[in-house]
Amino acid sequence: MNKQTGFKVLVLAAVLTTGVATVPTNVSAAKWHKGTPKVIRGTYQGKRTSAAEGFGYFYKVTSKSFIQQYSNMSQEKTIKLKYKKLKGHTYRLVGHTKKRGMVLGGKFDSVVYQKGHKLSLDTYKSYKKYGYKYLNRQIKKNPAKLTKKLKSNGRIVKY
Repeated sequence: MNKQTGFKVLVLAAVLTTGVATVPTNVSAAKWHKGTPKVIRGTYQGKRTSAAEGFGYFYKVTSKSFIQQYSNMSQEKTIKLKYKKLKGHTYRLVGHTKKRGMVLGGKFDSVVYQKGHKLSLDTYKSYKKYGYKYLNRQIKKNPAKLTKKLKSNGRIVKY
């Protein structure tokens, strides 16, 4: 093999490996991931909506579960979660709610909107029908705010 042929083979090999390395991969933000997004993890609490409530509703988001409770109601714990990002600050969570007390359990399919230290939750069906209309209303009127300790009583918010 002469020098020119060896050089051509070397250049061809370099071009082929560079071409293969620069082929874009199809990574989609709409891909499903296990668990919950790191940005929404924590404990969030909203204000009371009536004097009959002992405390405002709260959400507790961990890496493997989503817990929500409204005053005077059974706690709902959702496990086997997966999520995908819909838009900026908006995530779709799908999982299984465990049977507990008055909660029958079953499929959990919701949209979580998180911005700053505020979190809002709506069903996916409602989100598909109305978009941000109800999420924006809730985030303006009575958002769940990030907290370290749950508080009882407190101010009453009227819609």
